Amino acid sequence: MVSFYLKFFLTNILFSLIIGAVLVRLNRNNTHNNFELRLYSLGLGPVFTVLLLYYLFILIPRQGQFFYLAVIFLVYLVFFISALEELRQIPRRIKDCIKTTFATWKTALYWSILLAILAGVLVLYPMEILQHPIESHDALIYGNFGKIYHQEKQVAYEKVMKPRGNGFYFMGSTRPSFSLLLTWEMLLNTAVINESQEFDLYFRSISGYYGLLITAVVFFWLYRKNKYLALLGILVLLSGIRFFLILVEYHLDSYRIFFLMLSWIWLAYTIKKKDLFSLFLLGFFSGLMAFSHLIGLIVVLVNGTALLLFYEGNFKTRIFNTIGFAVVVAVFGGTHYVLEVLYGSPWGFLNYISF
Repeated sequence: MVSFYLKFFLTNILFSLIIGAVLVRLNRNNTHNNFELRLYSLGLGPVFTVLLLYYLFILIPRQGQFFYLAVIFLVYLVFFISALEELRQIPRRIKDCIKTTFATWKTALYWSILLAILAGVLVLYPMEILQHPIESHDALIYGNFGKIYHQEKQVAYEKVMKPRGNGFYFMGSTRPSFSLLLTWEMLLNTAVINESQEFDLYFRSISGYYGLLITAVVFFWLYRKNKYLALLGILVLLSGIRFFLILVEYHLDSYRIFFLMLSWIWLAYTIKKKDLFSLFLLGFFSGLMAFSHLIGLIVVLVNGTALLLFYEGNFKTRIFNTIGFAVVVAVFGGTHYVLEVLYGSPWGFLNYISF
């Protein structure tokens, strides 16, 4: 369990804070709310890490475990240094936030109740929910691919699917992103942990973590209108059985829906504010959505079409922005669709396409 907490803190908290600090630095003109950027960035540590791992497996496959860990840590070190000034201010900002939160007894009571509920979830979740093994179909499929990526240290594109030595054969539409979360966890594990029944605890926690992030984003937007409306909103959200189940079951739905939500938020910002930073984040989150699920490719087409139709400007500007959007999408999630069509799919879904 200690190993799980270390991996969770490293990937979900530390890496996410570093990326959040970079985004705040890019928001030089304060066009957007920095707190909002930091909130969204809490979901970026895991996905950006596996995106780096994906490109490493494509460009420099079959290397030792230490090599991949060293390169990824080096990338985050560069980010850390570039955003060091912003990171230094985090303790002061937390202190100021606590003072504001507990300024009056009403606000103190309001936030104390929320924090108590959150603390209960954080204590009970790893002690109870995470103790159940993976049983559902999709999670098992993604998990098997994650183990295969770890064994082979590559994402191999091939025209003809061949059953591997372990007998695993699958025809479907899985994307590499969610599977690589288990690969990343196994890279961090010792050999002893990888042979134990707790080798995938971090992988199991992803659904619940992103479910909480979705709840936090909904709360944030409703709180802008009314703090009691925010409470009612998350109560309604959590009372839905299907949403509640994604908090307690192992699945990728909350993972992909989080990026879907943010892609639409940044689509609205791009159309309203017309700034390049919004356009970049629209492509960034749309690409991550495509990287996590095949439905994301449809979302990319919808977002690109909406950008072309509703962005206020001349036709040349619309075309230029849409092309820029497509380039960012390709870098942050769309590359594997091109490779899949050209060289075949390690997942089997597009193997019938040949040129």
